[in-house]
Amino acid sequence: MSILEISEQDFLSGARKGIPKSKLLAIARASGLTMKELSSYLRISTRSIQEKEPSQYIAPGPSERALYIAKLFSYGGKIFGSMDKFHNWLKVENPVMGGEKPASYLDTFSGIQLVLDELNAIEYGFSA
Repeated sequence: MSILEISEQDFLSGARKGIPKSKLLAIARASGLTMKELSSYLRISTRSIQEKEPSQYIAPGPSERALYIAKLFSYGGKIFGSMDKFHNWLKVENPVMGGEKPASYLDTFSGIQLVLDELNAIEYGFSA
């Protein structure tokens, strides 16, 4: 099982109490995101992540966004067949998403859900 595939129980637990820095770093590695990219999506500074020990917990809010991003990247990698192709899709302006790059939506829960919805449409052939 990939680090990006998170059980519902682990998701709920991480959203409530946070996740350890080590798990956050594993999500970053598996998703192919730089720490700068991931911290901007989580709305925390890279410095606040770097200052933590691997076993220390990230706050629940950023942790929950990190878990949603893990879910998104797991799904996106499956839809596009590779993380590279998914990363490329995230960085291209998308007319269905108001002409914005899907990556620009990853800093909020509702934005992540919009990107997940678009991936679902692509999977089932309903995307423009």
